[in-house]
Amino acid sequence: MKLQREGKLRRQDTDDSYLNNLLDAAKRNFEAATYLKGKIDEAAFKLVYDGLLQIGRLILLLNGFRPDDGEQHKTTFAVAGVLLGDDFARVIKKIQICRVKRNICIYDPKIEISEIEADAIFKTAQEFWILVKNYLQKKNPQLKLFDDI
Repeated sequence: MKLQREGKLRRQDTDDSYLNNLLDAAKRNFEAATYLKGKIDEAAFKLVYDGLLQIGRLILLLNGFRPDDGEQHKTTFAVAGVLLGDDFARVIKKIQICRVKRNICIYDPKIEISEIEADAIFKTAQEFWILVKNYLQKKNPQLKLFDDI
């Protein structure tokens, strides 16, 4: 893979237990975000983002890779998009926009996440999970997938 030659990826084997732990962590993040939505939108946004990142990492690990550069999040979503294929391009683009927004509010705390932005990341996460769930089931039937977000 080109990204591996560029030093952005490294091979890594991972067992099903670790992959299922990532899924559990993503589910917990989505559940916590649901509780905070409409109350503390910035925290809800960040929790959903973390859940998306965990699922993105799962996709890479399931294919024997992990990011190995200074742009871990960006690389994770970019590679997940490549591995998932063209059908996922639109939702990966939305996730990348959320990644940038999350970075801005982390490093510039004056910037706040609005209720509209929190709603948007929830919708993006739901769309992504619906699409990716089928991919994960086919790739590894041993994964313990959770219901829709």
